[in-house]
Amino acid sequence: MPVREDHEHRAVPRLAPPPVGGYTAEDLDRLPDLPPHTELLDGSLIFAIPQTLFHRATLKRLERALDDCVPDRSSG
Repeated sequence: MPVREDHEHRAVPRLAPPPVGGYTAEDLDRLPDLPPHTELLDGSLIFAIPQTLFHRATLKRLERALDDCVPDRSSG
Protein backbone atom coordinates (compact mmCIF):
# COMPACT_ATOMS: atom_id res chain seq x y z
CA MET A 1 0.00 0.00 0.00
CA PRO A 2 1.55 3.37 -0.96
CA VAL A 3 2.31 5.74 1.89
CA ARG A 4 2.31 9.53 1.89
CA GLU A 5 3.83 11.86 4.44
CA ASP A 6 1.43 14.27 6.14
CA HIS A 7 2.36 17.73 7.43
CA GLU A 8 3.87 16.28 10.61
CA HIS A 9 5.96 13.72 8.67
CA ARG A 10 4.07 10.70 9.89
CA ALA A 11 3.40 7.83 7.54
CA VAL A 12 -0.27 7.73 6.54
CA PRO A 13 -1.60 4.90 4.35
CA ARG A 14 -3.02 5.92 0.99
CA LEU A 15 -6.22 3.98 0.37
CA ALA A 16 -8.52 3.76 -2.59
CA PRO A 17 -11.80 5.63 -2.21
CA PRO A 18 -14.18 3.82 0.16
CA PRO A 19 -16.72 1.46 -1.32
CA VAL A 20 -20.26 2.68 -1.84
CA GLY A 21 -21.86 2.63 1.60
CA GLY A 22 -18.46 2.85 3.32
CA TYR A 23 -16.16 0.27 4.85
CA THR A 24 -17.44 -2.54 7.07
CA ALA A 25 -15.92 -4.41 10.00
CA GLU A 26 -15.12 -7.28 7.64
CA ASP A 27 -13.09 -4.89 5.47
CA LEU A 28 -10.79 -4.16 8.42
CA ASP A 29 -9.67 -7.80 8.33
CA ARG A 30 -9.09 -7.75 4.56
CA LEU A 31 -7.27 -4.42 4.06
CA PRO A 32 -3.50 -4.94 4.17
CA ASP A 33 -1.06 -2.78 6.14
CA LEU A 34 -3.55 -0.80 8.20
CA PRO A 35 -1.82 1.05 11.03
CA PRO A 36 -2.45 -0.11 14.59
CA HIS A 37 -5.51 1.37 16.26
CA THR A 38 -7.38 1.96 12.99
CA GLU A 39 -11.01 2.62 13.84
CA LEU A 40 -14.18 2.34 11.79
CA LEU A 41 -16.68 5.16 12.23
CA ASP A 42 -19.82 5.36 10.10
CA GLY A 43 -18.11 3.54 7.25
CA SER A 44 -14.93 5.65 7.36
CA LEU A 45 -11.50 4.53 8.47
CA ILE A 46 -10.03 6.67 11.24
CA PHE A 47 -6.29 6.52 11.86
CA ALA A 48 -5.12 7.32 15.38
CA ILE A 49 -1.95 9.38 15.17
CA PRO A 50 0.30 9.20 18.24
CA GLN A 51 0.57 12.38 20.27
CA THR A 52 3.74 14.40 19.99
CA LEU A 53 5.83 15.23 23.04
CA PHE A 54 4.47 18.78 22.86
CA HIS A 55 0.87 17.56 23.06
CA ARG A 56 1.57 15.23 25.98
CA ALA A 57 3.38 17.98 27.89
CA THR A 58 0.56 20.45 27.19
CA LEU A 59 -2.09 17.99 28.40
CA LYS A 60 -0.09 17.31 31.56
CA ARG A 61 0.21 21.06 32.32
CA LEU A 62 -3.50 21.57 31.69
CA GLU A 63 -4.38 18.66 33.97
CA ARG A 64 -2.20 20.09 36.76
CA ALA A 65 -3.76 23.55 36.36
CA LEU A 66 -7.26 22.09 36.54
CA ASP A 67 -6.35 20.01 39.60
CA ASP A 68 -5.11 23.19 41.31
CA CYS A 69 -8.57 24.74 40.80
CA VAL A 70 -10.42 21.94 42.62
CA PRO A 71 -11.22 22.85 46.24
CA ASP A 72 -9.61 20.70 48.94
CA ARG A 73 -12.30 18.32 50.26
CA SER A 74 -10.74 18.09 53.71
CA SER A 75 -11.29 21.79 54.42
CA GLY A 76 -14.94 22.09 54.27
